Amino acid sequence: MNYDNLYSNFNALFPECADELNTYAKSADAKETDGMHIMFSFVVIPFVLELLKNDDTDKLKRAFSYFEKMASSDSSDVTEVLEFTVIENLMSNGQVIYDKSKTYMGENMSECCKRAEQYLQIG
Repeated sequence: MNYDNLYSNFNALFPECADELNTYAKSADAKETDGMHIMFSFVVIPFVLELLKNDDTDKLKRAFSYFEKMASSDSSDVTEVLEFTVIENLMSNGQVIYDKSKTYMGENMSECCKRAEQYLQIG
Protein backbone atom coordinates (compact mmCIF):
# COMPACT_ATOMS: atom_id res chain seq x y z
CA MET A 1 0.00 0.00 0.00
CA ASN A 2 1.29 3.42 -0.94
CA TYR A 3 0.78 6.28 1.51
CA ASP A 4 0.38 8.88 -1.25
CA ASN A 5 -2.47 6.91 -2.84
CA LEU A 6 -4.43 6.06 0.31
CA TYR A 7 -7.23 8.52 -0.29
CA SER A 8 -7.53 8.02 -4.04
CA ASN A 9 -7.64 4.24 -3.55
CA PHE A 10 -10.29 4.59 -0.83
CA ASN A 11 -12.26 6.95 -3.03
CA ALA A 12 -12.10 4.46 -5.94
CA LEU A 13 -13.97 1.91 -3.80
CA PHE A 14 -17.03 4.16 -3.85
CA PRO A 15 -17.60 5.42 -7.40
CA GLU A 16 -21.29 5.83 -6.61
CA CYS A 17 -20.38 8.23 -3.77
CA ALA A 18 -17.97 10.49 -5.65
CA ASP A 19 -20.22 13.55 -5.25
CA GLU A 20 -20.67 12.92 -1.54
CA LEU A 21 -16.94 12.49 -0.94
CA ASN A 22 -16.20 15.61 -2.99
CA THR A 23 -18.72 17.53 -0.90
CA TYR A 24 -16.94 16.54 2.31
CA ALA A 25 -13.61 17.57 0.81
CA LYS A 26 -14.93 20.92 -0.42
CA SER A 27 -16.65 21.76 2.86
CA ALA A 28 -13.37 21.11 4.72
CA ASP A 29 -11.28 22.77 1.99
CA ALA A 30 -9.23 19.55 2.02
CA LYS A 31 -7.02 18.50 -0.86
CA GLU A 32 -4.88 15.39 -1.27
CA THR A 33 -1.81 17.61 -1.29
CA ASP A 34 -2.69 18.46 2.34
CA GLY A 35 -1.76 14.89 3.29
CA MET A 36 -3.52 11.68 4.12
CA HIS A 37 -4.21 12.52 7.78
CA ILE A 38 -6.18 15.58 6.63
CA MET A 39 -8.08 13.68 3.92
CA PHE A 40 -8.98 10.85 6.27
CA SER A 41 -9.92 13.21 9.13
CA PHE A 42 -12.12 15.52 7.11
CA VAL A 43 -13.41 13.31 4.29
CA VAL A 44 -13.15 9.59 5.04
CA ILE A 45 -14.18 9.72 8.71
CA PRO A 46 -17.32 11.85 8.17
CA PHE A 47 -18.24 9.54 5.29
CA VAL A 48 -17.75 6.41 7.41
CA LEU A 49 -19.62 7.93 10.36
CA GLU A 50 -22.57 8.59 8.08
CA LEU A 51 -22.42 4.99 6.85
CA LEU A 52 -22.42 3.77 10.46
CA LYS A 53 -25.33 6.05 11.31
CA ASN A 54 -27.33 4.68 8.36
CA ASP A 55 -26.26 1.04 8.82
CA ASP A 56 -25.05 0.88 5.21
CA THR A 57 -23.59 -2.61 5.53
CA ASP A 58 -22.32 -3.00 1.97
CA LYS A 59 -20.34 0.23 2.00
CA LEU A 60 -19.15 -0.34 5.56
CA LYS A 61 -17.77 -3.74 4.57
CA ARG A 62 -15.87 -2.10 1.71
CA ALA A 63 -14.51 0.67 3.92
CA PHE A 64 -13.43 -1.63 6.74
CA SER A 65 -11.92 -4.12 4.31
CA TYR A 66 -9.75 -1.24 3.11
CA PHE A 67 -8.88 -0.31 6.69
CA GLU A 68 -7.90 -3.94 7.28
CA LYS A 69 -5.49 -3.71 4.35
CA MET A 70 -4.07 -0.56 5.87
CA ALA A 71 -3.60 -2.40 9.17
CA SER A 72 -1.66 -5.11 7.34
CA SER A 73 0.65 -2.67 5.58
CA ASP A 74 4.40 -2.78 6.09
CA SER A 75 4.49 1.02 5.82
CA SER A 76 4.44 2.83 9.16
CA ASP A 77 3.08 5.91 7.35
CA VAL A 78 0.02 3.90 6.32
CA THR A 79 -0.57 2.29 9.72
CA GLU A 80 -0.17 5.68 11.42
CA VAL A 81 -3.03 7.08 9.33
CA LEU A 82 -5.12 4.13 10.45
CA GLU A 83 -4.20 4.28 14.14
CA PHE A 84 -3.88 8.03 14.73
CA THR A 85 -6.58 9.24 12.38
CA VAL A 86 -9.15 6.54 11.63
CA ILE A 87 -9.20 4.61 14.91
CA GLU A 88 -8.81 7.62 17.19
CA ASN A 89 -11.66 9.38 15.37
CA LEU A 90 -13.90 6.33 15.66
CA MET A 91 -13.11 6.17 19.38
CA SER A 92 -13.75 9.86 19.91
CA ASN A 93 -17.26 9.64 18.43
CA GLY A 94 -18.60 7.73 21.39
CA GLN A 95 -18.78 4.17 22.59
CA VAL A 96 -21.85 3.31 20.48
CA ILE A 97 -20.11 4.29 17.24
CA TYR A 98 -16.86 2.63 18.29
CA ASP A 99 -18.63 -0.60 19.24
CA LYS A 100 -20.58 -0.61 15.99
CA SER A 101 -17.41 -0.05 13.99
CA LYS A 102 -15.75 -2.98 15.78
CA THR A 103 -18.29 -5.34 14.22
CA TYR A 104 -16.79 -4.55 10.80
CA MET A 105 -13.14 -4.82 11.78
CA GLY A 106 -10.81 -7.58 10.78
CA GLU A 107 -8.19 -9.15 12.99
CA ASN A 108 -5.36 -6.76 12.12
CA MET A 109 -7.44 -3.63 12.61
CA SER A 110 -8.70 -5.01 15.92
CA GLU A 111 -5.08 -5.39 17.03
CA CYS A 112 -4.42 -1.78 16.03
CA CYS A 113 -7.42 -0.77 18.15
CA LYS A 114 -6.03 -2.60 21.16
CA ARG A 115 -2.76 -0.70 20.81
CA ALA A 116 -4.62 2.59 20.44
CA GLU A 117 -6.75 1.82 23.50
CA GLN A 118 -3.57 1.20 25.49
CA TYR A 119 -1.84 4.43 24.56
CA LEU A 120 -5.08 6.37 25.01
CA GLN A 121 -5.81 4.45 28.22
CA ILE A 122 -9.29 3.44 27.09
CA GLY A 123 -11.05 0.20 27.81
